[in-house]
This record gives sequence, C-alpha cells and structure tokens, in this order.
Amino acid sequence: MKQKDTLKHWWNSIRTRMMLMLLCVNIIIIGILSVGAYTVYQAGFLRELSSSRADVLRQIGERSRQFKTSLYTVSNLFESNPTFHTYAEDLNADNEEQFFTLMDSITRQLQASFLQPDLDFYVVYISASSIGYCSRPVPEGYDYMDPRLKVWNQQVVAARGDIVDVGSYQDRALDTASFSAARSILDGAGELVGFLMINADERQLYQMYADVIRDGSSIYVVNSSGQVISSSRSDLIGFNYFNMQNLEQLFDGQDYMLTRAEGEDVLFTRYYDADSGFTVLEEAPLDEVLQPLRRTRQVVILLALLTLAAGALLARHFSRRIAAPIQKLRDDMHEVEAGDLKQTFAIRSYTELNELSGGMADMLQCIRGLITSIHENEREKRRIELNWLQAQINPHFIYNTLFSIKCMVDMHRNEDAAAMLSLFIQNLRGVLSNRREMVTVAEQMESLKQYLTLQRYRYDNGFDTLIEYDDQAARCLLPKLLVQPLVENALQHGIDPQGRDGMVTVIARRQGDAVCIEVEDNGAGMTPERVRQVMETPDAADRPHLGIRNVNDRIRLHYGPAWGLQIESAPGQGTRITLRIPAREEGADGTKEERLC
Repeated sequence: MKQKDTLKHWWNSIRTRMMLMLLCVNIIIIGILSVGAYTVYQAGFLRELSSSRADVLRQIGERSRQFKTSLYTVSNLFESNPTFHTYAEDLNADNEEQFFTLMDSITRQLQASFLQPDLDFYVVYISASSIGYCSRPVPEGYDYMDPRLKVWNQQVVAARGDIVDVGSYQDRALDTASFSAARSILDGAGELVGFLMINADERQLYQMYADVIRDGSSIYVVNSSGQVISSSRSDLIGFNYFNMQNLEQLFDGQDYMLTRAEGEDVLFTRYYDADSGFTVLEEAPLDEVLQPLRRTRQVVILLALLTLAAGALLARHFSRRIAAPIQKLRDDMHEVEAGDLKQTFAIRSYTELNELSGGMADMLQCIRGLITSIHENEREKRRIELNWLQAQINPHFIYNTLFSIKCMVDMHRNEDAAAMLSLFIQNLRGVLSNRREMVTVAEQMESLKQYLTLQRYRYDNGFDTLIEYDDQAARCLLPKLLVQPLVENALQHGIDPQGRDGMVTVIARRQGDAVCIEVEDNGAGMTPERVRQVMETPDAADRPHLGIRNVNDRIRLHYGPAWGLQIESAPGQGTRITLRIPAREEGADGTKEERLC
C-alpha cells in the first residue's frame, strides 16, 4: 500500500508530469523529423535510382530496337530480292529444290555480311500451296510456323506485305522461343503467295541485358499489346502478361511507381522506345532496392535515439529547474505545518510563483499576528485565573488565622494572642509585600516555617513539623503560596480530626528536571473514593478541600497538564501529597524570567 502511495505521489508530481510532457514532445518532434527525413531521403533515393535504372532500361530498349531492326532488315532484303519473288510467285513441286537452294544461298550471304555477327537468325517460308522452307534442319511434319494455323494470321494478312511482330513464338520443334518478323508475300496482282518469317531465338535478346539484371529483379520487354517479347522470367515469354492501358494510368506519366505484386512491395521502372514500340519494364522487390538505405536507416535510428536521450536529459534538467521553486514552496509549507511559523517564503522565480509566495508570506505574517494575539489573550486569561485562585487562598488563610487569634483572646491567652498576631503580621508582610508571582523553594520553605509556628499557637503545640530541602532544589522557582494550602489541609483535615498529637513533614528534593515537594501527615487519611472526589469535584462542591484543588489547578495553568499533584492516602494511615513542577530558576538579572535550573 505504501509503495502504491509512493508511486501515485511520484506520478502526480508536477516535475514528473512536466518531464514526461517534454519527453513526449521530444519523441513526437524527433519521430516526425526522423521519419520525415528518412521518407524524403528514401523518395529522393528512389527517384535517383529510378532515373539510373531508366537509363539502363533505355540501353536495353536500344538493343531491343537494334535486334528488331536487324530482323526487319533481313526481311526487307529477302522481300526486295527479285529472284526470290520470281520463285515465290511460281513455286511448285517442280522448282521447289531450286527455291530451297536460292533461299539457302541468300541466307548464308546475309548471315556472313550482316553487321551484327552475334545475331543468329533463321528463315522460314511457307507458300500458299503449303510448300515450306526452313534454313535450319527440321523434323518431318514441321508446320513451318504456318500463320494459317496461328492466332496472328489475321494481323499478317491484314498488313498486306508489311512486317508484323510475332512475339516469342514457341517453336517446340526447334526448341526455341523465337521472335519473328513475319510478313505476307504478294504477287504483282496483290494476291497472297506465301508467308516469310525471319526468326531469332529470344535468348539472344536476353543475353543483351542479362548482365544488368540485379538480384531478385525481373526485366520484361513487351510490345504495344502487352505481350512479353523477352524476359528474365522465361515462363512468361509469349504471354500477354501486362495490360498496357492500366500500366499507363498507374505510372501517371512517371518513369517509376511503387506497387504490390505477388504479395510484396515492388519498384516498377519503365522505358518506352517509340521507334521499336517496345516498352522495357523492370520489377524489383522494394526490400532489395532499399538495401543500400539500411545503413542510412540505422544511422537515422541511432541519431534519433541519441537525440531522444539528450532530449530526455534536457527534459529532466528543465523540469527540475522549473519544479525546484515549487518544491521549495512545498517544503516551506511542510515546515510551517511542522510548527515553524518563521518562514518567509523568500522565493525569487517565475512571476506567478513570486506572487504566490508573497501572498503566502503575508498570510503567514497575519497568522503569526493572530497567534501572538491569542497567546497574549491566553496569558492574560491565565494570569486572571491565577490571581483569582490566589485571591481565594489569601482570605481563607487570613480568616482562619484571625479566627484563631480571636479564640485566644476569648480564652484570655493574651500573650499567645499577641505573639500569634506578631507572627501573622510578619507572615503577611512577607507574602503581600512581595510582588513577584514566583519565589524560590528556599523562600517558600522559610515562609512555611513562619506559618507553621503561627499554627502551633493555634493548635496549642498539638503537632510536630519537619521541613527539609536540598541545595539543588533551593534556588528553583515555584508560584508563591503553593505549598502552604497543602500544609493547612494536613492540619485541618488530617491532624485535627484525630484529637491527638500529629506530625507534618515537608520535604523538597530535586529529581532530574523536576522539583518534587512531599507534604505528609500521620492524620485521619482518606479513602480512594474521597481522594478522587478531592481531585475531580468542582470547588463549590468541595469546599473543605479547597486548597488541594486550588493548588492542582494553579500548577496545571502555569506548567501544563503533565504536572500537578499526586495523593497517596488510606484511612487511619495519614496522607502523602506529592507536588511535581519543572525545575526552573530565576534569570541572571534577578527577573522572574525562568530557565532550567
């Protein structure tokens, strides 16, 4: 429970809240700057990378155009050869061998003289009468790529002698995926006499860009219809894999875009070659593309963490500086709660705290004034109560003494009455002429001796007395006439009812930080119930023991509830009253200011 309260106190602390707030602000700012900077840098990196890859794709596009142009050139050379046309227009079973020989001769010449010696092409021709030729050895039953059996037949026929691209025809008989420049051959009257295809293995085109393919990337060379002419992914060659219209919308005029393909983020880059009509596409996994940025990302994260750590230290520092005057104000308030009313709340900090501390200082000054006023009122009230209690003692003592002198005069004991009157006057002079509220134990004991001498006349020497006090107790202070009422009660209510000689003993001793005065008699004694009545019953109902209650009240008013009287008594065994007060003495200048003695 204590740990929970401690945690709650820490959480509700203004310093904690301020530090966490500053830390959150730092985290937000650093997060925004880090993510923003990395995002901007990544976007710039992708733009630069895409521009670089676009140059690569442009080179692939140029090579693809050259590849296509070479095949077109071969096709045009065949088509423009008049001997070829003569045989093609009149090809039949009788002259097919001569036609084959002519085709072989033209093909060898072109292969030998072509500007690209690495271009390995082969020629296929099929006449309208189904006579077929291939410059490569073919198996029996070879269909010679007969367009009449293919879906692209209508395109070739509709072209009316122009070249049509046949994207990567799967020539299973020759085990190639061939790119073909196909055209129809027409006679002078425009009638179809056959089909000429100049073919080249797609792998030749692939080898032109194989060395620039990055790990995990795929490159596609596609025609205007989205058919894959060549690709690093051989399984897609010849398929209409892309919807060119959708791609155009996705790229939105740019050379690259980020998208998802087959469940992963990819970077698509493109280059369109207007001369060849080919579009070169590169598909690269984004993780692989951003591989060079990983170190940069690590550096950004490290810098963000270092900045966050520095921000946390600054947040702690500034929160402590801001909270310090508030905590000082709190500590000053705790000292005030502990009783230190001398606090000034001298805080010089922020304007609001200065105003608050100034207001609290003014309020505490007002409280000190009120407390001083209350103390003065309490002191005056105590003085009045003490005077009232003392005023009760004096008439009571004077009345009893004068009554005793009257009785002696009535009994014609004039000498005793005169001596008693002389002692009484001397005792009154000592009591009434002394204006001090406090007297020493020695002074009170000497005055008590005079009082007991006076009482011995009254009781016709019917009791003995013993008064003792040690030197340590002698100079200690106590209110005047404090012990005399106890002795008077011992005589009146202890010794006198017995009707026999008695003994009254008064002994003052110093015990640590207290002065103990014992008043003991061997008189009638009291029951425990009577002792309780004497100490607890109000004065009006306890008139016979006015002195005891009066003395106890005076001690408590002067010294507090921890001090007072203690009565030990039993019927027939006498009474012992122990008076305990703090051990204090006069100041060095003789004033009644008290200090520990």
